[in-house]
This record gives sequence, C-alpha cells and structure tokens, in this order.
Amino acid sequence: MKILLSNDDGYYASGIQALIDELEKDHEIYVAAPSVNHSAGSSALSVRKDIKIDNVKKNHYVIDGTPADCVHIALTCLIEEKIDIVISGINHGANLGDDVIYSGTVAAALEGRHLKMSPIAISLVSQNNISINQAAKISSKLINDIIINKVISQNTLLNINIPDSNTEEPVLEFTRLGKRGEPVPASKNSDNNFYKIGAAGAPIDSVLGTDFFAISQNRVSISPINYDLTNKEILEKLKKI
Repeated sequence: MKILLSNDDGYYASGIQALIDELEKDHEIYVAAPSVNHSAGSSALSVRKDIKIDNVKKNHYVIDGTPADCVHIALTCLIEEKIDIVISGINHGANLGDDVIYSGTVAAALEGRHLKMSPIAISLVSQNNISINQAAKISSKLINDIIINKVISQNTLLNINIPDSNTEEPVLEFTRLGKRGEPVPASKNSDNNFYKIGAAGAPIDSVLGTDFFAISQNRVSISPINYDLTNKEILEKLKKI
C-alpha cells in the first residue's frame, strides 16, 4: 500500500516520525509535512505566495506551507506514483467535536478525499500514561484493520483520537462528534494593539456515543466525517417554499 503521511505539527515532530517508523514495516511511505507547526490552521492554502520545498530524503518532503498545502502539492505535483491513502498525524493533542473545524491535522487528511480510500486523521489526547511509540503501534494496527474493511474504508474521513491510557489492547468505539460550548473570550494584552485567542470551550455535548465520552472512558474514538456540509433536511424544506 502506498501511503502519503502528513501532519500539522511539522515534519520533525515525534508523532509523525513514530508513525513513519511503524508504517514503513508494511507499506511504502511518502511524506509531505510542514516545516513548522501549523496547529489550528484548518484548510488554509497558500495561494498568495510561492512555497519552498526541500526533498530531505527519498520520498520525504519538508514544505514551507500549511498542512493542506503539503498534501495538495504532493498529490498533484510532487509524487508521480499513485497514492492509495492519505494519513495525517499523529497529532499532539486531541481533535474532538468542534475541533475538527480548526484542525490542521484533519485538514491535511481532507486533501486526500479524492482518493479511493478514506483519509485518516489521528490524534493523541496527551502523553502522561502512553508514549508516542505506543500510540504509533496502536495507529498502525488500526490503519491496517481499516484498509482491509471495505465498509469503513471508503467515502468518508475517519477522525481517530487515542486516549492517554497505557493498555495493550485498547477498546474501540465508533462515535459521532460531540460539541463544545462558547470559547474563552479573546483577551487584550498589555499593549492595546495586541490580542490573544482564548481557549476552546468546554464540552457541552459529551454524552454516550460522542467522541468526548469515548475518550473519557479511555476508549479509542473513531468518527466518520462527511465531506458534504449541505443540510439536506433544510434544503428539502427550502424547495417547498
């Protein structure tokens, strides 16, 4: 299997490097990742500047651009071989509920939506009880299981969150996205011309069946995400007006 790996923490982050080491055991790996951290960069494309690319080793590209830039350029220009699937991660920190709107990790995966196999975004909640290498082993097994399962390997984006739990056999749960409340307000710094974005809101929809709940129970959360943002129910009502 030819896999394109990316992330938003940057090429030299431990998460993507650990995942490279694991996936190289069974697959042909290509890497296109940002030169610096682009967390919370969402799906931004650098359409107003030229983008510098360094081919640091065979099939490994460090790109002075956003996560979406990296995958977009790799699939449309850099890589001549046919890539089977795009995988983004392992991200340092969760991407739960509304986080997917801002997530550079999810955005990188989303650029692989035109391929036959579903792109996968992987995040590790924290590392107090689990190492990044353990998370990479879990991720590799999940990826291999998903690839061979036609039911869940096509026509969606799979957003995976791994809990901070040290266990040999993690429990999996297929979940919907939960929801956060209002974010902490932006704050003004001592200089009145500078402001700082506030933290994300606390979960307000974290009941059984959500990704928030699964993580609270130390289960691996796998959420299928649609590409089509159309509210079909409202669309049908509008057509009747």
